[in-house]
Amino acid sequence: MKKILLLLAIFINLQAVDPGDLSDFSPPFAIRSLETGITLSPFREVSKDLLDQNWLLREIILSPELKARDLYAERLPFGYVQFVNPLDKDVCLAIDESGFFVGKPCSGDLQSGKLETVFSIMPTTTSAVQIRSLVQGGGECIQTFFNPNVPIEKRFGIRPCILDTALFADVSELMFLSPALVEATPLGEFQ
Repeated sequence: MKKILLLLAIFINLQAVDPGDLSDFSPPFAIRSLETGITLSPFREVSKDLLDQNWLLREIILSPELKARDLYAERLPFGYVQFVNPLDKDVCLAIDESGFFVGKPCSGDLQSGKLETVFSIMPTTTSAVQIRSLVQGGGECIQTFFNPNVPIEKRFGIRPCILDTALFADVSELMFLSPALVEATPLGEFQ
């Protein structure tokens, strides 16, 4: 019996397909506020394509010089990512100097060293995450805010966040990564 199981295991391993290089990107997903459920997308008004409200995740390795600008790199070693637009692989989610989110060239931001497109996803004790921005030393996270003069879908920004694991993060600091926002198929089209 042992010989049969051993031969079966060897045979299965020989049949495995070499996956080659893995993709640079994740499947599309949406970044949503746990507080409001609204998706984070600076392209909502300029594009009618729902794919523009989704993101691809690209892991990046920062140079030692850029990593040194992250004041929390040692304490929060969760790596760095860029959120890439699915329709243009060089457009990333970025925090603008205005405090709102925009799309900016991914490679240009890394070359300039501004780190406006670089984030760190921090796990929490819930299924939600905190998304830390590397702008201004890395002590600020993506958050929602209340301002009746700003449309609810634009109420995303970065503010100082709770980085102490002994404290609970406010619900406005928590985001969740959900399946991609796509058009629904009408029921009549299944036939």
